[in-house]
Amino acid sequence: MPSPQTPEEAPPIIQVEGDSLPSISFDELFTDVPGGRVIGYHYEGIQYTRTYQNIWDENFENETKEFNLLAQDILGDAGYWVKKDGHGELRLLGTVRKLSYNIYTYKGSFDQAECEMKWELFRAGEEKPFFTRLTDGAGRVDDNQPGALRIAFERALHRLMAQEEFVEAVAGKK
Repeated sequence: MPSPQTPEEAPPIIQVEGDSLPSISFDELFTDVPGGRVIGYHYEGIQYTRTYQNIWDENFENETKEFNLLAQDILGDAGYWVKKDGHGELRLLGTVRKLSYNIYTYKGSFDQAECEMKWELFRAGEEKPFFTRLTDGAGRVDDNQPGALRIAFERALHRLMAQEEFVEAVAGKK
């Protein structure tokens, strides 16, 4: 039986002075989750009876564009000097490594998502990352509203940006 729960908030991100840092771009999001994989279930009733599977759609194109813009906004809100279209001195790439998405309905309904993200930071023109981290995120939305996966992605990015090591890597001190 599933155990729905309220996801833990992500730690606050570290605010930076972007003018003193190299420019950064985020314009590529990948997934290691193959299309057609079961990523969760729809549960109904007081006993949360499993009724059907949620299947991952390998056509990740629409979500990729939305998540790219979200990542750019979050980086900009933290003070980073964000360049669009991959023209930053640094490039941050994200890969969805693990993903779950469940829907629960009874008297009220909610969707819940969890993801594990691999983040890689590259210098412009280099093919090998100089900084790599894994973070996770979880999101929940009530009353059949969309966005649980978006919240999970956002929290995973916040967990990355809350790490002093990430700030030091961007600043070139690592």
